[in-house]
Amino acid sequence: MEHTETLRALGLFDARVPRYTSYPTAAAFTPDTGASFQRHALERLDPSEPVSVYMHIPFCERLCWFCACHTQGTKTLGPVESYIEALEAELEMVRAIIPNGLKMGRLHWGGGTPTILPPELIHRLSESIRRVFPPAQEFEFSVEIDPTMVDRAKIEALASEGMNRASIGIQDFDPEVQKAIGRLQPFETTRACVEDLRAAGISSLNTDLVYGLPHQSLARIEDTIEKVLTFTPDRVALFGYAHVPWVSKRQKLIDEDALPDDLARYHLATRAGELFVAAGLTAIGIDHFARPGDTLTAALEAGRLRR
Repeated sequence: MEHTETLRALGLFDARVPRYTSYPTAAAFTPDTGASFQRHALERLDPSEPVSVYMHIPFCERLCWFCACHTQGTKTLGPVESYIEALEAELEMVRAIIPNGLKMGRLHWGGGTPTILPPELIHRLSESIRRVFPPAQEFEFSVEIDPTMVDRAKIEALASEGMNRASIGIQDFDPEVQKAIGRLQPFETTRACVEDLRAAGISSLNTDLVYGLPHQSLARIEDTIEKVLTFTPDRVALFGYAHVPWVSKRQKLIDEDALPDDLARYHLATRAGELFVAAGLTAIGIDHFARPGDTLTAALEAGRLRR
């Protein structure tokens, strides 16, 4: 209690600070950050240094109410196929700019829901990327997975294209919390997804959780974490929910009265961290945990970790 009161006196529970997930942050970009800047940066890449490539798939069959990512709902593959065509055209434009011999050390597919792609589109997009960015000898390919939008055929297609890391969106397993954020995802469905990923040889599994969601309590988040730990995740990302309905209109569907207050959010985050550390994971930064031997933990121990 004394510790909490000290934090309150320092203004922790009054602050509304952003959660930085990239650098430079979004606020650093202006209209001047356009095509000429991009071309200048691409032309000066060092071919001796493998690059990281990110592919954004901004489509979902369901739009989770808590999410503020740039996504679009669709029930058909028409818009997705058109988007893949646009990506292929842009990749060819990039190929004309980048230095010869440039290779790709890391590839990440995010969204949205990358697993909205059927196997044929998975192979097509992967081949288009590799024509422009051949994989380096040491290559990592990670994909964000929605357990309700994936099956063995999609997992096998991704694995055949080199996926060796997967990140599963969970947020919370409590049915009332899931209903309040528009994301129903049974534990059994998620467990089957994990089993399929491990069977496909995925060597690194991350799970995404969120604290500060409506109707969340210490008992509920403890139950969720207990279930998550049965998957033996290699990494865990624990994000704080940012309620910004003026930015993400779908968040207006969330009952603000059901959101935990700042003190409750603090206790949720603290308790979750305690449970992960007690389970043998190392706390890294403000929102990540990793098992001993994981490359993230190794980088921390060697002083090579960069955000």
